[in-house]
Amino acid sequence: MSDTAQPPQENVSAVEAAYRHIREAIVTGVLEPGSILKEAHLAEDIGVSRTPVREALTRLGSEGLVELERYRRGRVAQFSSADGAEIFTLRGLLEGHGAARAATRITAAQIVRLEEIEDEMEARFAELGWHRHLAAFDRLNNEFHGVIASCAESPRLERILASSLELPASIFNTYSEALEDRTRRTHRQHREIIDALKAGDPGWAEAAMRGHLLSLAPRGD
Repeated sequence: MSDTAQPPQENVSAVEAAYRHIREAIVTGVLEPGSILKEAHLAEDIGVSRTPVREALTRLGSEGLVELERYRRGRVAQFSSADGAEIFTLRGLLEGHGAARAATRITAAQIVRLEEIEDEMEARFAELGWHRHLAAFDRLNNEFHGVIASCAESPRLERILASSLELPASIFNTYSEALEDRTRRTHRQHREIIDALKAGDPGWAEAAMRGHLLSLAPRGD
């Protein structure tokens, strides 16, 4: 395909397609840490022009999954278990604080939305299995955590979380626990977080959220 400009709507769709394709390949291990990502090769594989691939790589770079290099290529980021442990520890502290605040501020409608998100996450996992439900899981999981952060009514906290490095736990390969088992545990933990928020209990909500995120931290290198 040529690298000419596309109509706005088509371009948005192409960027999203490129983003999802590359991200899924990284998260599922098809593209291993350290792999070189060349725009021309990716564009040919995905069936889009280089422009949406370039935008997708920039987006993935902002998420920390890709390290951008010169000459229109990137590299799949490499993360140690220590990196992962620190990331999820920091998220646990920040999001635990947010959940505690949310427990006394969340509305009934927001509780319903959290339950709807978790219902959909569990239904997709049951229907599709781990690998095939992954893209939807990431989207729904981000929304779940985003709803709680917004309920904290702390613009400062939301800004910090929005700019923090969010990595799917699945990119770390040091878990002894099966991916399917860890996903089922995540669902149980989400339900406990919802129960704590329903009860309006800040201490319980903070402990449940912090425990959930700490349980995702990889152990050892």
